[in-house]
Amino acid sequence: MRIPTLCPERAEIITKSFMATEGQPIVLRRARAFADILAQMTVYLEPGMLIVGNQAGANFAAPVFPEYSYQWVINELDDFEKRSGDYFVVTEDTKDRLRKIADYWLGKTHQDQVLANLSPANLLAEKQGVLHRGGISMSGDGHIIPNHEFVLRVGYGGIANIARQHLQRTDLTQEQRDYYQATVIVMEGALLYIRRLAKCAKADGLPELSQMLDGFMLGGARNFHQAVQAVYLTHLLMMIESNGHSFSFGRFDQYIYPYYQQDNITEEKALELITHFFIMTNSINKVRPWGHTQYSGGYPLYSNLMVGGMKPDGTDGTNKISYLCLEAMNLSRLPEPNLSVRFWEHTPHKLIVESARLIRKGFGMPSMFCDEVCIDAMMTLDIDLETARDYASMGCVEIAIPGKWGHRATGMTYINFAKVFEITLHKANYKTYDELWQAWKTTLSYYFDLAVACDLVCDRSLKHHDADAFASSTVDCCLERGKTLKNGGARYDYVSQSNIGMSVVGDSLAAVKKLVFEDKTLTLEELKQALNSNFAGTEGARIRQLCRKAPKFGNDDDYVDLIVADVFESYLELLPSKRTDREGHGPIGCGYTMSTSNITSYVPNGFDVGATPDGRLAGKPLNEGASPCLGADREGPTAVIN
Repeated sequence: MRIPTLCPERAEIITKSFMATEGQPIVLRRARAFADILAQMTVYLEPGMLIVGNQAGANFAAPVFPEYSYQWVINELDDFEKRSGDYFVVTEDTKDRLRKIADYWLGKTHQDQVLANLSPANLLAEKQGVLHRGGISMSGDGHIIPNHEFVLRVGYGGIANIARQHLQRTDLTQEQRDYYQATVIVMEGALLYIRRLAKCAKADGLPELSQMLDGFMLGGARNFHQAVQAVYLTHLLMMIESNGHSFSFGRFDQYIYPYYQQDNITEEKALELITHFFIMTNSINKVRPWGHTQYSGGYPLYSNLMVGGMKPDGTDGTNKISYLCLEAMNLSRLPEPNLSVRFWEHTPHKLIVESARLIRKGFGMPSMFCDEVCIDAMMTLDIDLETARDYASMGCVEIAIPGKWGHRATGMTYINFAKVFEITLHKANYKTYDELWQAWKTTLSYYFDLAVACDLVCDRSLKHHDADAFASSTVDCCLERGKTLKNGGARYDYVSQSNIGMSVVGDSLAAVKKLVFEDKTLTLEELKQALNSNFAGTEGARIRQLCRKAPKFGNDDDYVDLIVADVFESYLELLPSKRTDREGHGPIGCGYTMSTSNITSYVPNGFDVGATPDGRLAGKPLNEGASPCLGADREGPTAVIN
C-alpha cells in the first residue's frame, strides 16, 4: 500500500560509512557509502511485480539524506503528519533512530557550508522575499538525463570496466584516479544490489524474474524486459545516490524501440511491462522541508519521459513505443513519470489525436513540445542542428540534450520579480516612465548579481557534497575526462534561475505608464498610498478599479504585451556576462539561460509582495510561469498566443 513514510535506513548507513572514511577524498567516501547502502538496505518484492527495485524500506517511503541538510528534519519530526500537504507518517522508532545520528552531521552538511559562505547582502535579499534558494542549498542537484542508450549497451559491468581501463593510465591526476576508483565501487555496488534482488525473487518463488535478473547488467540489456528494467533501475539508483529531483528518462521510445523490434514479445506484453515501469516510478518519494514544500507541492519528482518528435537525421521518430507509452499513462494515471510528447510538421496525425484524447482525461498529461520552436531555441546555444534535434525535457518543462547535459537546466536561485518591482517603485518619486524603467533595470541587475553569487556558493558546495560517481558515469564525457558533473564532466553546461512574476511587473508598469504618466488620472503618490493600504477604503477601491481596467498582458494588446517583452529582455540582457563554475574545465557553454519554470512557487512568492499597480491585492499569487496574470486574459487562448 502506498503510504508516505520516512525511512531511516539510508541515513543510518551513510552515517556509519562516513564515520569510517573520515579524511578520504569525498568522491570515494560517497562511492563507498553508496555501495554500503545498496548492500545493507532492505530489499523487497511485492506480489505481481514485473519491474523491481526499491528506494527505501517500504513503498512510497522517503529516505533521508543527512549529508545535504539535516537540522530541519530533526526540527520537523513531530510535524510531518500535521502538514496540510505532502504529509509523512513518522513512527516513534524512526524519530529515535534519526535523532541518534543528528550530532554527527552538525556543521558538516551541504546546507551548513552554503550558509557559512553566503554574503550578508544575500541573506538580507532572502529576508526581503526577493531571493529564494530552495533545493540547491540543501539537497542534491538532480536534473540529469542519463545516456540510457549507452547504459543499456554496456551495462554497469561495462562502465566499471571502462573505469578500470582508465586506471591503467600513468598520466592521471589524483582527481581522475579518485573518480575512476569511485566509478568501479558504485558500479560493483549496483551489481550487488541486483544480485540481492535476484536472490529475493528466487526466495519468493519467482523463477522467471530471478532468471531475468541473473547476470543482469554485467553487460548490456539482452531483451525488452531487461531494457525496461535497466532504465527504471538506473533512475532508482540515481535517486538513492543523491536526493535531487528531475532525474528524467529522455526519449524513451527512441532507445527502447530497438529492443522491441529484436525481441519476440507481443504488443500486450510490452504494454504490461511499460505500465508496470510507470507504476514503479510512483513508489519513489522525496521529503522536503515544509518551507520548500510550499514551492513545489504534491510529492513531485519531475521525472520526465518524452516520446515522438524528430530524430537527429531529420526524419520522424514516432514508433510503436510512442503509442504504448500513451496507453500506459492512460492505464496508470499516476503523477510519475511526467509524460511529454514532441510534435512537428511530419508527426503522424494519429499521435496528435491520441495525445489529445489523453489530455481530455483531465490529469494534465501529456505536455506537448513543438520541435520547430524547441530545436531553434536550442541552436541559439552552442549546439549543432543534429544534436539539437535530440532534445528532451528534463524535469517538468525545461529541455536539455539527453546524456550530454550537466546538472540543473533550471531551478537555481529563485528571483521574485514582483518584489523587485515593489522595491523599485517605492524607493523614489519618479517624474517620468523612463526614470521608473531605468530604476527597474538597475534594481533587477543588483538582485541578479546576488542571485548569481548565491548560485556559485551552492554549486561550489555541491562539487564536494554531490560528488555523484554513479550518475556522472551515465553522462557523456565524464568517463572520458575523469570528472563528476559538478567538476565539469558533461559535454554541455547551461543553467538557469527560476524567475517569477514577469507578467505582474509588465501589467504594473503598463498601469503606471498609462494612469500616472500618460493619462495623468492619478499621481504616483496617490497610487503608492493606495498600494500601501492594500486598496482600502472608498478611494482605494476606486483606484483599484482604474488599475484593473488598465491594459493587461494576454489579450493581444501591443501596449502592454511589448512592456512585458521589455521585462523579459531586461533580464535576458544580463545573462551573457555570467558564467558557471565549470567554465574552462571542459564543458561547452557554461552560461546562463532564462527560465520561468517555477512550479507552484508563484503562490508563496505572492505572500511576500504587497498590492501591485495591476490591481492585485497584497499576498495574492503572482502569475504562473510565463502566463498572463490570473484572470487577466479575457480574449481567449489565441489572444494569449498572439
